[in-house]
Amino acid sequence: MMSTTVPARTIGLFGATVTIIGFVVGASIFILPGAIAAEAGPGVVLSYLVAGLLALFSCVVAAQIGVAFPTSGASFVAIGRLVSPLAGFVCIWMMIGAAAVAVALLGYGFADYVHVWIAGVDRRIVGLVTILLLTLINLFGVREAVSAQYVMVAAFAAALVLFGVAALLNADASNFVPFLPNGIEPALAGAVPAFFSFAGFMIIIELGGEVKNPGHAIPIALGASFLVVLALYSLTSIAVVGLIPWEELKGLDAPVAVAAARVLPAPLAGFVSFAVLAATISSINVMLLAYSRDVYVLARGGVFPKRMAKTIGRNSVPIGGILTIAAVSFAAYAFEAKITEYATFVVIGVLCLQIGLGVAAMLLPGKPQYAELRDTFRLSAASLRFFAAGLVLLSAAFLFMIVRSAPATAALALGYLALGVVYYLVRRTMLAKTSAPLEQTLIKAIDDASN
Repeated sequence: MMSTTVPARTIGLFGATVTIIGFVVGASIFILPGAIAAEAGPGVVLSYLVAGLLALFSCVVAAQIGVAFPTSGASFVAIGRLVSPLAGFVCIWMMIGAAAVAVALLGYGFADYVHVWIAGVDRRIVGLVTILLLTLINLFGVREAVSAQYVMVAAFAAALVLFGVAALLNADASNFVPFLPNGIEPALAGAVPAFFSFAGFMIIIELGGEVKNPGHAIPIALGASFLVVLALYSLTSIAVVGLIPWEELKGLDAPVAVAAARVLPAPLAGFVSFAVLAATISSINVMLLAYSRDVYVLARGGVFPKRMAKTIGRNSVPIGGILTIAAVSFAAYAFEAKITEYATFVVIGVLCLQIGLGVAAMLLPGKPQYAELRDTFRLSAASLRFFAAGLVLLSAAFLFMIVRSAPATAALALGYLALGVVYYLVRRTMLAKTSAPLEQTLIKAIDDASN
């Protein structure tokens, strides 16, 4: 039976933590360390630490926004309430596009690794079937989707720890000297692609309306997941360089798999390679799980047609949002762009959202939502503004570097943004003479979600 009921709170602290880790740790950590180390040398470790700094700022801001606005689609609600409804829509429009492109990217990545195991399979069909199956899992409900996360996160986390420990025990210390063979610049530049592996900690605030006791669970889940991810990434980057001299890494497409084969028995090395599939599926799963909630909130606010706010089942699963993200993902999949182009578009969307949330967080002190946080997680006004301003500045710097290095993809992202603004203005004009003008409907939806 379909309705527009608000989704139920079914995700606990452990589920929230697993959801974040499952989204952030994707296939990229199995591939990128080698590519970055090929230029930065052992300084790849520094690249991941710098990228981790931006991730730390995003975690702190996400924790405060998530507690202040414990609702599904909290990114839009927070930016729309504290900045403006148009700013909220633009940021979420970018992330909806980024999420759909990311699902397409991961679908192709999954298919490529399946091809390694099963020669002759059709790459396009494997990716499409994977996206379709995960769409169906999400339609069964949040509990089922999160349960699937437990298995997948356990698989790839165990694989990374197994590989990392074995690599450290067999590492060649001479591979770390000199630490910065080409100077510090390649290591700092490597932080941009390394951030692709960190992007996504803010995913949990999109599910805030489905998290039990969000004032307690969201900040703890973010803190715990950040430490786990930073440890896994640091361990992996050190392990790769410790086993393979950085000069040899440039031509390797799967450095972790190659390195694992050098220190682990064949069955265990195969398990590490298989973990790439689990990591990829996990990330697709959370993309569909989380960003469908933004579609749901925007539909309730009148930006999208009301039918896109439909929910089903006892847990009120937002079927309209899930099917919308899946449909746009299939469209992005059909373009068959390069993996790097898909990835760059995704990062641009994430950085735009972080800038919007950073501005919202700077405006939060002094607002009723901030005053109501006396008995739960609340940063001081000065601390919150420090982390919010830092998130805006760091995101803008990363965005500037991406625009310089990939102008064609940046132009595509700008065109997509312009399309969103035009759509918003047309929708507002269409509803202007009705009994429910767009801004009024949006503000009411935002206020309902905020209370």
